[in-house]
Amino acid sequence: MAGGLMAAGFGAAVKLSPHPLAALVPLLVVVLALDVYCLIDVARAKSVRNAPKIAWVIVILAVSAPLGALLYLFFGKDRGKPGRPPVPTGQPGDQVPAPATAPDVVSEPRAKREPIVTTSGLTRDYGGTGLFDIDLVVPRGSIYGLVGPNGAGKTTLLSIVSGVRRSDRGAVCLDVPRHKIAVCPDVPEFDGWLTAYEVVDLARALVAGPAGRQDGSEAEAIVAALRTAGIGDVADRRVAGFSRGMVQRLGLACALVTEPELLILDEPTSALDPAGRAEVLGLVAAMRGSKTVIFSSHILADVQRVADQVGILRDGRLLYQGSANDLIEQHLQPSWLVKIAGDATKVSRALREQPWATRVEPAGGGLIRVDAGSIDEGERGIPAVIASCGARQVSCEPVAADLESAFLALTTQPLAEAR
Repeated sequence: MAGGLMAAGFGAAVKLSPHPLAALVPLLVVVLALDVYCLIDVARAKSVRNAPKIAWVIVILAVSAPLGALLYLFFGKDRGKPGRPPVPTGQPGDQVPAPATAPDVVSEPRAKREPIVTTSGLTRDYGGTGLFDIDLVVPRGSIYGLVGPNGAGKTTLLSIVSGVRRSDRGAVCLDVPRHKIAVCPDVPEFDGWLTAYEVVDLARALVAGPAGRQDGSEAEAIVAALRTAGIGDVADRRVAGFSRGMVQRLGLACALVTEPELLILDEPTSALDPAGRAEVLGLVAAMRGSKTVIFSSHILADVQRVADQVGILRDGRLLYQGSANDLIEQHLQPSWLVKIAGDATKVSRALREQPWATRVEPAGGGLIRVDAGSIDEGERGIPAVIASCGARQVSCEPVAADLESAFLALTTQPLAEAR
């Protein structure tokens, strides 16, 4: 009888025990909830680490649960970075100071400024084209404009200086750490699935590395670079939808976020409209004295506007380097067209008596054509003579005394004479 009771109790115990699979239900629910949480987090995250968002979605769904979700949590989830402050909206033109002219800078005389970049006999021969015996000297704190016809070797020279290409012979001496050099190519390219903010953040991280800032100011630096480049209002947009001009600005933001001492810009205004060109040129001009900028351009008026040093390349050879004013004085006769209110006879007579005036001719209607021995003599002497005569000056405009005219005079003569 006791055996029967024990058997009955054992049978009851068996009937009350849960099915073994039922114990796995809570675990499956947790795993499923973890996968759903990770998928939602990927969708809502501003950015993820180590891979694009779509790649992490595939990992979470395809890799055995919960391994895919755990991989995302440890290696993909963007946690631990400070929150990015909101980016002020507005027009790009309102975000970048664009002075009409380069600001006055009190600095050492040009002759006393030590060079930050020098090259010696730099040569890269592509079979008759390339660069040949380039001796470049870029003073620290200067804005150096590199100009030349298509195929002159501007991009090749900038690429060698920045370390992107090798030279066949010659040497490059940089008085600046490599991590303090930033380069913006003429046609920047970025992954289209990234936002503008993510692109600049990636550029900052590649330069800063593990030893970068740890004070939580990375986000502010990124926002500041985007605003300075004039694209702060599109920081969260995907790069795939950017125009050529916006991509150009993004490349400039990537260069600025690293706070470089030497900034190398290849055709920085080539894809910009007139307003955008004015903004970028204003930005470059404002760097004089605090940074050194080397930029190439086909637009000679842009170079003359912001550059205090000019280098002219032709057929891979450096024909001239120095100030734009010196170039004009060497290859052009500085000339001005002066308009006087009323009778200009007295002013014309006084100008002819000046030792620095090489030619003075009345042009009718109160206009006087004045040629001078140098730009400095003309700019100082003409106003002084007009003031001594008690005349009223209406205008005084330079005639053909610009970089374009000097450039054409230098690049159209035979190469042996130009050198």
